Amino acid sequence: MFNKLSILIILLSSSICNDSFLIDSIINNMTIKEKVGQMIMVRVRSDFYSDDSYLKKEIDNWIKDYKVGGLITFDGNGNVHGMYNNHKYFQSISEIPLLIASDLERGAGQQMAGATLFPSNMAIAATSNTNNAYLQGKITASEAKQLGIHMILAPVLDVNNNPKNPIINFRSYSDSPEIVSNYGIEFIKGIQDNGLYACAKHFPGHGNTSVDSHTSLPTINSSLNELNEVELYPFLQSIKNDVKMIMIGHIAMPALDETLKPSSHSYEITTKLLKKKLNYKGLIITDGMEMGGVTKEAWSGESAIRAINAGSDIILLPIDLERTINSIVDAIVNGKISEDRINHSLQKILKAKIDLNLFNFKFDYNQLKKNIGSKQNKIIAENIAASSITLVKDKLNLIPIRPEKHKNIIHVILSTDDNANQTLKTFRSNIKYTHANVKELYVNYETSDLLIDEIIKNLSSYDHIIVSLLVKIRMNKGESTINSTHLKLIDKINKLNIPSVFVSFGSPYLNDYDLTDTYICTYGYGKISQKAASNAIFGRTSINGKLPIKLNNEYKRGHGLNKMKISNMFDIDTTYDFSSSWKIIDLAIEKKIFPGAQIMVLKDNKILANKNFGKFTYSEDSEIVNKNTTFDIASLTKVVATTPVVMTLIKKKNTKSRT
Repeated sequence: MFNKLSILIILLSSSICNDSFLIDSIINNMTIKEKVGQMIMVRVRSDFYSDDSYLKKEIDNWIKDYKVGGLITFDGNGNVHGMYNNHKYFQSISEIPLLIASDLERGAGQQMAGATLFPSNMAIAATSNTNNAYLQGKITASEAKQLGIHMILAPVLDVNNNPKNPIINFRSYSDSPEIVSNYGIEFIKGIQDNGLYACAKHFPGHGNTSVDSHTSLPTINSSLNELNEVELYPFLQSIKNDVKMIMIGHIAMPALDETLKPSSHSYEITTKLLKKKLNYKGLIITDGMEMGGVTKEAWSGESAIRAINAGSDIILLPIDLERTINSIVDAIVNGKISEDRINHSLQKILKAKIDLNLFNFKFDYNQLKKNIGSKQNKIIAENIAASSITLVKDKLNLIPIRPEKHKNIIHVILSTDDNANQTLKTFRSNIKYTHANVKELYVNYETSDLLIDEIIKNLSSYDHIIVSLLVKIRMNKGESTINSTHLKLIDKINKLNIPSVFVSFGSPYLNDYDLTDTYICTYGYGKISQKAASNAIFGRTSINGKLPIKLNNEYKRGHGLNKMKISNMFDIDTTYDFSSSWKIIDLAIEKKIFPGAQIMVLKDNKILANKNFGKFTYSEDSEIVNKNTTFDIASLTKVVATTPVVMTLIKKKNTKSRT
């Protein structure tokens, strides 16, 4: 039996010995059931848990009585505070420190409000700068560490060589194994250079399938040569770069195991290929054992036994934890699994806990406040997102949109998601902020020909159309591109004699790219990508993103139109002579009525004059007023509020002007 006193004695003894002594001492003091518990990772969320919460009591029981070795943390309805305090509490009741992992493919902000959110992997690759992947890994690790997270279940090293993939898609860096490797390795370095474990997933590759393993078992029928050149290549490169963890997917590959077992159940794939042929020595974790790719193969206990015998060290999210642990224990007692096999995984798990300094880790709220979601971190993420926006085509030169040239704009949202309006809230708000007269049309249903004609009739009264194409990539949804009936609507919108811009949020793939004249890819629908998209289409930022995937024979990898940001939203007209007016300003400064001024004259969206006068103060060494001079609100109010009022009064003949 193991307890905290045992840990303390062993730690004191190990201070003069090596890690092997500590690991062996811990293992020798554990029961079989405690050993098995260390191989299990269960779910926790950032929600607030009251003392009588069923979920809290359940997790307490798993930690105290079943000695689970780790947690995987998800967002829930909480935030940074909830996640921080939950981790701190659950660590405090665990006799052996818990390994805490999280799916932070897009940064810590993916799982909790307040932390830094990054765009998708495909968006990162669209920047054409691998250092952005490193920066993402570095910032993700620094924020996760303060939250007590040790293992980042990323990067996705699947090559998205099937555009119909409904679950990987933009989570992949590219359809090129080289690009996936280059960006994935930089992300791994960013994580591991900063003291955490990265986890390459989903071995041996989940890209070339149109089936979601959350619902069913995908089968990839590629030849062995194809697998070696494409699917396996990024994983091999990650192993060469010392990735600390690899996640085994629930995928069947006949060329690797003709029995069609899920990879997570396959000794041929997990042990013979990964551990022996590829010589991988790090931790191996299964994908979620609650996923349809394995639940249809065996019940939870048997599924876990198969995964252990195949070669996995950590069993992630078994459906029935208590029955699963008891089944594994029975399998050991009955000789179905050897205790040496369990000890082998346990040694790797405990070694990881030592490497990650879990036995000495202290939560530090002051450091958390300085690090999580800092201004500097978010600026880096925003710059990366801005660099990712890709203008695939713009035949009529509609980008950037000049809002001052359009009287009424309509924003059409096409999606099959019920909450698409809420999902695109940031983009919607930004459009309305930019233009005062924007209407919205939300279509989240299949459209008949009659309905399409009605929609087109309604759109014909607007002078500019922005269409958001939202295709979410998430489990159990099974979609990889826009709905086929929505494609008919897109075609008819594009044929209207009205400027129309189509912005893809989520999957960048369309069945026909000839249906749009202006097409923009964001590769995601996080707030950070929505903000970047709105800035790009209105010319507030330049567009330089390049496709990291092949859309068709015309729009290949590396393609992307460049657009410079609008340096000035107004045209300039210098034909007017304001010299007499400038003399009045110069005289006022000379007579010390005011020390300096800035004057801008605008009419009909044109700048007629923009001139600077004098200094900040009357002092000889005072700073000179220039185009970058910033005035306080009070100074601006005198001009901005008073002048229009006087002009209105004169127009209404309520007062007389004096010349």
